[in-house]
Amino acid sequence: DDVPGYGYQLKHGATALTESWQAYPSVSNNHFMLGHLMEWFYQGLAGIQQTANSVGFKEILIKPTPVGDISHARATFRSPYGSIISDWEKSGTNFSLKLEIPVNSSAVIYLPASSSSVIKEGRRLMMNGKYENGKAIFRLGSGSYQFTVEE
Repeated sequence: DDVPGYGYQLKHGATALTESWQAYPSVSNNHFMLGHLMEWFYQGLAGIQQTANSVGFKEILIKPTPVGDISHARATFRSPYGSIISDWEKSGTNFSLKLEIPVNSSAVIYLPASSSSVIKEGRRLMMNGKYENGKAIFRLGSGSYQFTVEE
């Protein structure tokens, strides 16, 4: 909660990103210039992106990135097709991911897994994934999903 830090801005009453890390009350305090971290929260940590050729999140890419000792992340993004939700939790060597993919959209998801991992969606064992660089890759239609990965 000191400078530079978002905690300092919050501690001093900021409700939007400030023009400077010091959160001076005498200057404009509604700036996105320090907001690049928000992109990392949505695209990196929660993993909500769109595929390279997608327009308006018609085809969604879900690629959560658990890092360090962060054990849980949840994000909701309102696309033109509806809400996209990525909610993951890491516990030891296990990983779970709850997803919502809006109607008339599809998704490609990347789960942290190896070919020896046990991957389930609900109670159904997932057997048809591709594996690449420590990730299992699946294609999905719209709907709600709950994945678990066990090592």
